[in-house]
Amino acid sequence: MLNIRKKTLSNGLRVVVHEDHTTPLAACNIVYNVGSRDEHPDHTGFAHLMEHFMFTGSKNVPDFDKVLQKVGAINNAYTSQDITHYYEVLPANNLETALWIESDRMLELAFRQESLDIQKQVVIEEFKENYLNRPYGDLMMLFSQMAYERHPYQWLPIGKKPEHIAEVDMAMIKDFYYRFYRPNNAVLVVAGNVQYDEVIALAEKWFGDIPSGAPVCKEYPQELPQTAARIQIVERPVPSDLLMKGWHMCDRMHPDYYACDLLSDMFGTGQSSYLYQKLVTEKKLFTDISASIMGTTDNGLFLISGRPVEGVSIEAADEALCEYLYHFQAGSTFPHDLQKVQNRAEAVLLNNDIKIDDRATNIAVGETISNVEYFLNEREHYFDVTEEQMLRLISEMLTEKKSNTLYYKAIK
Repeated sequence: MLNIRKKTLSNGLRVVVHEDHTTPLAACNIVYNVGSRDEHPDHTGFAHLMEHFMFTGSKNVPDFDKVLQKVGAINNAYTSQDITHYYEVLPANNLETALWIESDRMLELAFRQESLDIQKQVVIEEFKENYLNRPYGDLMMLFSQMAYERHPYQWLPIGKKPEHIAEVDMAMIKDFYYRFYRPNNAVLVVAGNVQYDEVIALAEKWFGDIPSGAPVCKEYPQELPQTAARIQIVERPVPSDLLMKGWHMCDRMHPDYYACDLLSDMFGTGQSSYLYQKLVTEKKLFTDISASIMGTTDNGLFLISGRPVEGVSIEAADEALCEYLYHFQAGSTFPHDLQKVQNRAEAVLLNNDIKIDDRATNIAVGETISNVEYFLNEREHYFDVTEEQMLRLISEMLTEKKSNTLYYKAIK
């Protein structure tokens, strides 16, 4: 069990400290409980733009990178549908520099118009390069729009279209920043060669006087139960057809989450998986096929994607996949396969605990979603999954009427 202690400051900032005196390093993580699901449908891509803009300087620190490089720090950030995560890894004796940087970024940004204009153009170019002009770049954009009719997961963090970013002005930036990037909507995690009392004293020093924001509403339009299959067909200038199918699954805190994760491994991770063995090795209908889940905070998606063999139509490949999935024997047992994917999950968890920065990230994200203590027991959650639970999910979740199917066809 990891050595973890927590304290909430008077302004609502949750501080989590993990001591590990075997490393000379410290990791400083700030997770804001804001992502693309918190955007207005007409102003998407906003959280991702804010991530970029928050690197352009704060009230007292015009250049974060220059300061951090002087103390031997590496730093970065990312935005997901649920959170925005900033982090630094640096020698432990220079930790206070990272806390100073992050506190000033939380206190007040520089709000320079020139910086906003530059970052808007950077994000627009990123949108075009990675999602519009890259082969299969718009795959998940199209699929999310089809699978989600109400929930804001229907768009990705990059947004619906570049025009939404182009329309952003400084007043919109300030409104979004002061609503979401406040101490009561954030988690600070410090991990490494540190002392709990010293970290709390530094957190009070640098963050304690930052005013809280208004309470953040975390209620989103929820999907209605899907009662009919959905299918979309697009043609693009890509090398080969690609089939993607998805079914709605539970949220991140649901007891079935770990069973869904193991089920995706069993069906579609590696060449020994069920789908690969059946549809690639045996029937030779796909060149590759895989399964995965979206580990989103709210209800996610169970996904299967694959490329049909040349000469096999995407319709025929889909039919074979459905025949296998929907007629999976209810009386099947797979004790050895379940054990195998549980062991694989355990190996991944152990690997994620090796580096202090990975450990700090897992702690920060876990505490933001709910509480870190729940995620410290993930091994037990995986090994508590039963065959009966997985068979129930197959019969309840992986049904034709609940399916979303995208035929992503190469232009002939």
